[in-house]
Amino acid sequence: MAHTQDSSDAASCSRMPHSLGYVEFFSSYLSSNIPVIFGKPMVSAWPAFNLWTTNGSRHSNGTSNGSGEPLELHPNWDYLIAHYGHFRVTVADCSKYDEFGNQDRKTMLLHEVISKWKENEHCSLYVKDWHLARDLEKENQKSSPFYDTPVLFRDDWMNSYYTGHTDDDFRFVYMGAEGTFTPLHRDVYTSYSWSTNIFGRKRWWLFPPEQTPYLFMKNRNVNVYDIRKVDEEDFPDIRKAKPIVVEQEAGETIFVPSGWYHQVENLTFCISINHNWCNSVNLPSLYASMCTKVVEVENALEDVRELLSSQAHESNEWKAEWVQIVQNVVKQDAGWNWITFWKMILHVLLNLHLQPCNQETFPPAPSELRPAVSFVLDRVEACLDNFMTRDPVERSGDIADILQQVQECCEKLRTRDSPLSQYHTAHPISYTSFEASAVV
Repeated sequence: MAHTQDSSDAASCSRMPHSLGYVEFFSSYLSSNIPVIFGKPMVSAWPAFNLWTTNGSRHSNGTSNGSGEPLELHPNWDYLIAHYGHFRVTVADCSKYDEFGNQDRKTMLLHEVISKWKENEHCSLYVKDWHLARDLEKENQKSSPFYDTPVLFRDDWMNSYYTGHTDDDFRFVYMGAEGTFTPLHRDVYTSYSWSTNIFGRKRWWLFPPEQTPYLFMKNRNVNVYDIRKVDEEDFPDIRKAKPIVVEQEAGETIFVPSGWYHQVENLTFCISINHNWCNSVNLPSLYASMCTKVVEVENALEDVRELLSSQAHESNEWKAEWVQIVQNVVKQDAGWNWITFWKMILHVLLNLHLQPCNQETFPPAPSELRPAVSFVLDRVEACLDNFMTRDPVERSGDIADILQQVQECCEKLRTRDSPLSQYHTAHPISYTSFEASAVV
């Protein structure tokens, strides 16, 4: 029997017409790990709003000639094709997906996709995970950015590290027609996300972490694909799930908390900008999710482990090869592994006034836009202490030097006088609670 998701008993998502100060955002939403939608004033200065949309007769007051009625906006196809049409983008066909819930994907030139949309406004093609900012930076077009990261989300460890040390990032543009959607999912390693609609409207289904078990098949690591139509025989607990359902208008920005499964549907043609990100606040959840992912890969590769151990006879030398194989698969599947995780943390610690980097693309957040150093160190050291209890082979080799530098940075920062900010908290970190909400 198919079930259509009901949200009548669900909590609501707060809407803030204007932005907040960081202290209030930290206490009310970031540390509380609940969603919120901000109004257009947070992002109204972004060039993308003027460049990527058009009304055919633009006036300074945004209204039609003398009528007082708002002008209807449209995507500015001419601008998008002229400036970005040559970029190759990842395109999902929302009408096709495999048994694991992966939508059919291919790469196309953006101008080719736009031609499809112009021919058929109900086209099922959806441009996803387009690294437009990175593409423009590679073409040395940094001088004219189309947006700026909202100040409340500047404490972004993932993009600070990735833009400074790799050719990758977690900064995306999405474009899709009415009816295109992103299936139910949780962001990589329980990272946060924020998403701003430049044009169009979206509907979000948001499930708090405690409802995660209701979204999975019994005894199988398979979650619901489309929350709008769920087979109750496969997902017998789905009626217990009560999502927050909210519609996001053009110009609004939504903060998606750590570990919340969510599904997103474009109610009209929609263009949006979003980041995945993390920091010290959700670091324990990130770490626990990494631990869970490693176990998941180890279980899937058990036959490889048995083969390696049987060939080694009495020696334990095979363990190093086994750890490397597991870490390679973890990185291929999710984009990063333990070395990436600890390099990111080292990057952040070095920037906490020890060795500030000259990073133009994504500079570190200033002290007024992040928790106190003591809070950061509490979180980092808790993860480090736990990691040092893992198999010695897993923390040997290349990662050993990184771990040593992380420990040294923590010790140096501890010796400094760092006054506690008014938003410093001292909640004990429980890995058990995070593991309980994860699905293996």
